[in-house]
Amino acid sequence: MNIRMIGIDHEKASLKEREMFAFTPIQSRQAMEAAVNNYGVEGAVIISTCNRTELWVSENEGSLVNLKEILYGLKRIEKEDRDKYERLFVIRQSREAFVHLFQTACGLKSQIWGESQILSQIKKAIEEARETGTADLYLEKLFQMAITSAKKVKTQIQLTTTDVSVATKALERIQEVFPDLGEKRCLVIGNGEMGKIVAAQLADCGAEVLITLRQRKHGAYLLPKQCTGVDYEKRHTVIADMDVVVSVTSSPHYTIKADALIPALAQNHRPRIFCDLAVPRDIEPKVGDMENITLLDMDNLGLGKAELRNQNALAAAYEIIDEHIDKFIESFEIRSYLPLLQSISNSTSERICRNLQKDLAYLNLSDQDKASFENRLAQVAEKAVSSVLFGFRDSIDRDLWDECFTNLEKVVR
Repeated sequence: MNIRMIGIDHEKASLKEREMFAFTPIQSRQAMEAAVNNYGVEGAVIISTCNRTELWVSENEGSLVNLKEILYGLKRIEKEDRDKYERLFVIRQSREAFVHLFQTACGLKSQIWGESQILSQIKKAIEEARETGTADLYLEKLFQMAITSAKKVKTQIQLTTTDVSVATKALERIQEVFPDLGEKRCLVIGNGEMGKIVAAQLADCGAEVLITLRQRKHGAYLLPKQCTGVDYEKRHTVIADMDVVVSVTSSPHYTIKADALIPALAQNHRPRIFCDLAVPRDIEPKVGDMENITLLDMDNLGLGKAELRNQNALAAAYEIIDEHIDKFIESFEIRSYLPLLQSISNSTSERICRNLQKDLAYLNLSDQDKASFENRLAQVAEKAVSSVLFGFRDSIDRDLWDECFTNLEKVVR
């Protein structure tokens, strides 16, 4: 089995170019399914953040698909337009790809060097692939090992001399213009993890903070302390009284449009900062040309200061990363056993489903709900058994694998 990746990131691609290949969570799930169902790969995971888009695939030996064509197809890039994007792509495989993923998970390849947000984004990527059914055993193992390695680096090594994240950098830039946020009113558009972090930091500085909520979900969110919810649909009107506007959503469309701002800005000509932390961008770029407005985005936040790097800590991080990559590569020795392990997992999940048929009958589920439940049950059972088998493999002598796994298959059939 081969593992390869194709990606674009902030090192080669501008914000506008990164937008072309960004995926929203829904688009990401659809694209992973399409990669597996339509392009002949065995597994697929997509990482899409403000800094990068990466497609990770696993393939059968000797079956190297055209990764550029997959990404072009998924993003519906016309053939006549493809040449201008060729320079943006990086394709990696085998250990080179593994090193890249493990270093990325630690924040060593982020615009803000050593930042921690990327780790949760990588966790989210493999979770979505798992839920979509496109994370095969190889990608599952690779990403989990990368996450484990990054956690060890984060807990044992101080990579930087200061706290670094997109949120803290945005706050620093805002305070360059408005040093005393205790006198300012702020609107945060987006109540995901990053939106809540930004809102909480602004509130901690004494600012009055509003955070948008979708009207139909007002009761479903826990707002950061000292923050007030406001209807998302009223965002353009509310801006009339705001000094700072931060937008960080996963929307494929602009959350703030220049024309819609004109009535609000006409009421008050105070200086304002608009900070766009999303890719694709949330704030229409023309907003930056409007009077009294400073527009910040991911490419002008002033990220990636080299002086934050601790060289001794970096060497220690590389040592941890190499150790975990070696462990992952060693696990490839079991690849010839994967069909057998998959057979054991399948047989176990089938047995569980058969044994629960009477219990399912009592639930009075519709045929569709029953089929969905059984499918999910089978997936959970397969994952659980696979995890046990991998752990079992690590605890017994290599010479006993044949006898052990063959006997296990006989038992579960």
